Amino acid sequence: MKPINTFGDLVLILGIALAALVVASVPAFSVTIARPIIGAIAVLFVPGYGFIAALFPQKATLGNGVRIGFSFGVSIVIVPLLEIALNYTQWGIRLGPTLVVLVVFTLVCVIVASIRRYKLPPEQRFAVNWSAWHQSDDREGTWPVVSTFDRMLSIVLVIAIIASVAVASYALIIQTHSEHFTEFYVLGANDTLGNYTTNFTAGVPSPVTVGIINHEARNVTYTLVVSANNSTQRSTVHSEQVTLSDGQQWEKQIDLVVNQLGENVKLDFALYTDPSTVDPYRDAHIWVNVAA
Repeated sequence: MKPINTFGDLVLILGIALAALVVASVPAFSVTIARPIIGAIAVLFVPGYGFIAALFPQKATLGNGVRIGFSFGVSIVIVPLLEIALNYTQWGIRLGPTLVVLVVFTLVCVIVASIRRYKLPPEQRFAVNWSAWHQSDDREGTWPVVSTFDRMLSIVLVIAIIASVAVASYALIIQTHSEHFTEFYVLGANDTLGNYTTNFTAGVPSPVTVGIINHEARNVTYTLVVSANNSTQRSTVHSEQVTLSDGQQWEKQIDLVVNQLGENVKLDFALYTDPSTVDPYRDAHIWVNVAA
């Protein structure tokens, strides 16, 4: 039995998983139809097929139609479980880490499936006869006789596959165009959220780190305004404009000079976009004590 017949399907699904990682990482593919199509196949089919291949290496255990159907069903179960596990890591549920986990999972399944197939006698191994797909002669026996039930099952599975890929592709396209937002944050000591400096001295610069990340799918000019409010007086202590392209991050340590004395002085960090509006697009605040 040729190696391409025995292991070709495993190489193919691993290649699809790697291709999904590539098209998600290269910005040039983000505007092409290849990204949602390959991504949908990698999520809805590849992990399940790899798992089924590792679990059932014998050809007699599952028919081709059942194997394909199980691959979709198992993928729908496996991917959310991997996402739940990823949520408890430092990377969180994001596209890049999700695809990396899927590639690693698929690779492990491919290795296990390859070993288990190799240990079986050649006549018992599940294999895809790739060469039979492009034979054009009329020799008797080239195409196996298929029952009406198997033919109907194949048609239903093909329709289910096309529908699944279409729905997933549509969802990915809609998600790509709808998730337009801006990340806006204020960092404290050691560049972490929290541990802010809460004791200021009037007239003395105190450093605060502010960050902006543009996910608006366009260039945006932001206006950052920082104001101090001690309930009786409000004044602007810092203001500047920042222009960012899509995906660009801006992070800067700014020195704030606050002159309002008192406890619980509110520092408002307001972010406006072009065109500017009365209400800030994003905002944050911290409470500080200002002494003479």
